[in-house]
Amino acid sequence: MRLLVNIVITSVLFVSTAFSQSVQGNYELNYVTVHYIYEVREIESAQDSLEASYAVTASWPSSAAPIFSYPLLKYEPGDTLGETLIPLTTPEALAGFGYLLTGDPTAPGVAINIDLYDGGTFTINDGSTYPTTETVNCITSATIPAVSENGTWTGTSPITDPNDATVSTRGWGITLSSVFAQFGAPDLATMVEGTDYGAGTDMENWGILTVNYTDASLATPVSAEIYWEAHDGTASTLGVDDDGFLNGSVGIGTVASDSVTIAATAAAAAAAGITIHVPATNAVAIGASGVDIDQNGAIEGAEAPFEANFGYLFDPAGSDGVPFSGDELFQFTGYYFTYNLLAAAGLFQAGAETVLDTAETDVEGAALAGFLYLVNVMSGGTVDSATAAAHGTQLAADLAAGFTQCLISSGFDTEGCFEDALYTGTVAALGFLTANGINVNDSDHDLDPACLADGDPSDCSGRLTFEIDNVCIPDNTTQRVNPKFLFAGTVSVDKNAPVAQTFELFGNYPNPFNPSTSIKFATEKFSDVKLTVYSILGEEIKTVYSGNLASGTYSMTWDGKDRAGNNVPSGMYFYKVISDNRILSGKMLLLK
Repeated sequence: MRLLVNIVITSVLFVSTAFSQSVQGNYELNYVTVHYIYEVREIESAQDSLEASYAVTASWPSSAAPIFSYPLLKYEPGDTLGETLIPLTTPEALAGFGYLLTGDPTAPGVAINIDLYDGGTFTINDGSTYPTTETVNCITSATIPAVSENGTWTGTSPITDPNDATVSTRGWGITLSSVFAQFGAPDLATMVEGTDYGAGTDMENWGILTVNYTDASLATPVSAEIYWEAHDGTASTLGVDDDGFLNGSVGIGTVASDSVTIAATAAAAAAAGITIHVPATNAVAIGASGVDIDQNGAIEGAEAPFEANFGYLFDPAGSDGVPFSGDELFQFTGYYFTYNLLAAAGLFQAGAETVLDTAETDVEGAALAGFLYLVNVMSGGTVDSATAAAHGTQLAADLAAGFTQCLISSGFDTEGCFEDALYTGTVAALGFLTANGINVNDSDHDLDPACLADGDPSDCSGRLTFEIDNVCIPDNTTQRVNPKFLFAGTVSVDKNAPVAQTFELFGNYPNPFNPSTSIKFATEKFSDVKLTVYSILGEEIKTVYSGNLASGTYSMTWDGKDRAGNNVPSGMYFYKVISDNRILSGKMLLLK
């Protein structure tokens, strides 16, 4: 069973023994981008039946001992749970990703060093690391463990780029690995993406390897760029149990929240004569991201949301997103979920059940009974009974009609439609009480838990603080990875050099040289780099390197050959290093 989401650049550089070009050697990761898509799936495995949920909920007073749970988010199979794009395109991003991912400043970064063998095996060397997530007790956490492994690969025949005789591309895949997904290698000469391989086809898990060589002889690699994608399932061996059923999940125990929505909303609302009480400390609104009070497109008090697992349920906007428009569930309790709101819902439900216990389909009668019971208890019997009955009768008819419509539109989700009717009726009843002079707004203080100790909740009131429950959302993950590796025999990175601050040329060594020399330069940013050698007459001899590079200090070897792989004569040669639109040049002497 694997509940692992691998960034890994890992399963890389795997080619077939039938290839005429050698790719054998040592490769070092230079940069990588990773794209994850998390899609909600059907409940399938035995593990799902124990812990899977389609709702993110918050509980009061705590998740450990919940008295009441409130749904914050609801998902259905096919929904996109989330997407994550991770561009690790600088040495600093690679080195610091452990800290970014785990919050631990001592966590290692991403580092992959691979020995690739033409015979069909590969070795991920000691010192390599890769990011992984695991879900335990419905909490997904990230780690970056060390990895070293021997594996095997497969590949299809390479195709030389018609526009560049030094580049070849071929399908590749992994045939044996104890950690990483298994992939197929499409035949790029005969197979069509989307028809023969790719999402929705028989070969959903696939990869492509593009190798740049020093010249048209395709004998010495310079770099290798990979694209691969994998989907949870038996073919990839990811996100499935031992019986082949999908069991991957994303554990959620926090939601995006902020600590400015409440205060900013209160300040803006005050101008309109609306009072919103602000907690003295820790005013975290869970699930909040600011409110556009004046509907001018600007969020008052907006801040970058942070993940929180504890705070207030505060909503001045409601389902239409317009503040104070009248559709807000919490409008009569100061736009907070308070104990009065919870008590009212309980009273409405208790009254309704006196009818439903004997007449399960009498929604209208149940709604009327719930409304009258709530109003009578919370008003202490002070509201005129005839007025309450008249109002309740009309409300009950509306709730019954809405319940019927909900059943039809939801595919007869009886439980969900009852829940909708319960909350609609509760809010309507609180509005009726407010209109008749009964103050139900208890949002100016927090609930004192001691009021519940005597078993009599009649003297309880106040804002409730909720804790986000740990839930496992059943998930099918797609991983798309695009790493770039440098062949150590041609390109080396000076890891001891200071962080590059400018685009700078350090010359070549040795100079004079025979038969090869290394040209050293630095680039301070991720850029399109090209290193080209010219004759003294300005004729292009060879492009030593062409492609993207992360920022850093590099040495690139020119072997004294032209683009066709022929040895060039002794003499003076020039070289140009281009980083995006910037050019630096130098000269060197070949002596034989």
